[in-house]
Amino acid sequence: MPLDFQEVRRQIQELTEGIPERQEQLRNLRDDAALLLNKYATDLDYLRDKVQRAANLDRYFRSAIPTDEALTDTFPTPALPAEATIIAADGSQINPDRHLGIDYCLVNVGAIIMTLGQSAAPTTTIETTLYYDERVFSMQEKIVALIRDTREREVLAELAAEIAGTVITFTDGPVELWGREVSMAAEEEREEENYFERYMTALGILHARGTITAGYVDKPRSDLVVRMLELAPNDKPVENAGKNRWLAGILDTELYGRLLGPGERSPIYGLLSRSSQKYENQFSLHFFYLNVSLREDKPMLARVEIPAWVAQNKQMLNQLHAILVQQCQIVPTRQYPYLLTRADETAVVSRSEKEQVDNMIAQELYRLGENVPEKSQKQQSKEVARQKPFRRKGI
Repeated sequence: MPLDFQEVRRQIQELTEGIPERQEQLRNLRDDAALLLNKYATDLDYLRDKVQRAANLDRYFRSAIPTDEALTDTFPTPALPAEATIIAADGSQINPDRHLGIDYCLVNVGAIIMTLGQSAAPTTTIETTLYYDERVFSMQEKIVALIRDTREREVLAELAAEIAGTVITFTDGPVELWGREVSMAAEEEREEENYFERYMTALGILHARGTITAGYVDKPRSDLVVRMLELAPNDKPVENAGKNRWLAGILDTELYGRLLGPGERSPIYGLLSRSSQKYENQFSLHFFYLNVSLREDKPMLARVEIPAWVAQNKQMLNQLHAILVQQCQIVPTRQYPYLLTRADETAVVSRSEKEQVDNMIAQELYRLGENVPEKSQKQQSKEVARQKPFRRKGI
């Protein structure tokens, strides 16, 4: 049965009636946040103290932490390094689905390597892992995502270890391993801890090799700096800081979109979160905002996450900054790192490929004389309902 578009239209009209008033409120809040950014731009110790006290009272409090760069500092694009090898990795997966009969999941990781200044075409590598045992019975999508993210960083570490000279690696998404903020059952927590240990081992390999590594977040919706600014005024107590969201609705990109010119980055911030204590010393999490747009009138900001060994090394930081801007200008119509686009194309699992894997498993079960589990009645009903009507020619 199709949507009731008349009812949808009525609800849209109700929802949009209050938009002008809400937009005016947001403009005022945006101006308030910008004033705070300027007022406390150099009060770094004061801000660090308030953020830390808030975190001590609320372990779930998530915020930016100032480093040694003023909040309003901007940094132009540095010169490209004379030589560097760039590696990007991305992953995709087939999640387990109890309605499809065959219990399995699959993780596919693609990586692409390019050497700066060489005309040779980038080289690609791909790794496909099928999970088809008792583990799948209790495996949830969030665990599959953890496996994917861990393997992305492990593949980068394995490839970087074989290359001499400067190596810059990045993935789509944060360096902070997905899932640390998600509520999990005890069994899932054990599984998560196992993959977190593997993930940190991969980061350790990248660090020991001197690799510049990062996570690239396109069109971020984060408000980490805004959460810090909410604590800045003297009359704003640190108690219940995570709930007293008086600047809610304002994003960091709205603040730095006003400040950053094409190719410029924001100051470096530390990242405070429930899981950040797991990333200690050289692994502590940091980030900055980067304007990858070519136009003065249309900023396009990304959030770039980096570990401490990159954040605290100006040469590494400048090389990463320059490479990311260069990567985002290779395709003029798409301000997104070229190698990440290529890695995604390598890793993505299409619907037809998934169906082919289903058929391959079914054929192998038939060969072994095993019964192929039937799809659930719900799944069969959905597939029948969504089939297009068939008409014979001339009827």
